[in-house]
Amino acid sequence: MSLAEEVKRVLLEHPEILAEALLAHPEVVYQALAKLAPWERLATKEDIERLRSEMATKEDLERLRSEVATKEDLEKVRAVMATKEELRSLEERLGKVEKRLDEIDAQLRFLAIRVEALGARWSVVSEEAFREGVREVLREAGFVVEKWLYYDGEGFIYGYPSEVELDVVVRDGVTMAVEIASSLKRADLHAVRRKAELYEKATGRKVDRVVVITPYISDRNLPYVKAMAERLGVKIVTPEEAAQKPA
Repeated sequence: MSLAEEVKRVLLEHPEILAEALLAHPEVVYQALAKLAPWERLATKEDIERLRSEMATKEDLERLRSEVATKEDLEKVRAVMATKEELRSLEERLGKVEKRLDEIDAQLRFLAIRVEALGARWSVVSEEAFREGVREVLREAGFVVEKWLYYDGEGFIYGYPSEVELDVVVRDGVTMAVEIASSLKRADLHAVRRKAELYEKATGRKVDRVVVITPYISDRNLPYVKAMAERLGVKIVTPEEAAQKPA
């Protein structure tokens, strides 16, 4: 018996010897596989590492699951989104508010005529008496009038601490910040606008309209003052306006 046959017989009878040899020299197995298959088809350690980096791990799957919207998430979104019916209802409510504002405008124009009569008496009454007269006219027209006094310690209105006075007028759910003055200067418009903002900040109540009621605008350039008021969102009510826009 040749030496090769003898070695083969021993390995067949004692395969544990072969196992020990392969464990001690694993490169022998790799070399044998290389002879049986093309080298480029065998996976290297680098190939295995690259495959491991490209495969999704459990952590990746959990992160993906947390990022994907569930049915519950969609239900929450649906709950906060407005439906067509809700939008239609909102449009109807806005239409009613606009109608009430138009009605209030007509009432303010009528009020301007009464203000003119009070203005004619201005030479014989005080500023406060004039304001109280306008308040009384407002009450007679169905408006609820509230005199708001507030100490502006931060100087928001005039740049220095001062006491602020504003008439808050309510009608049909519409809240108006009203400045009543025997005469109006262009600089007064900014102060009135800031008074309304301070009122909202201090009380948390929303002001729907800012109005100045006066019988006289003390300025040579009336169109500029009116344009300035419109830009600031302030409505000026004067007897002249009442004459130009019949109720």
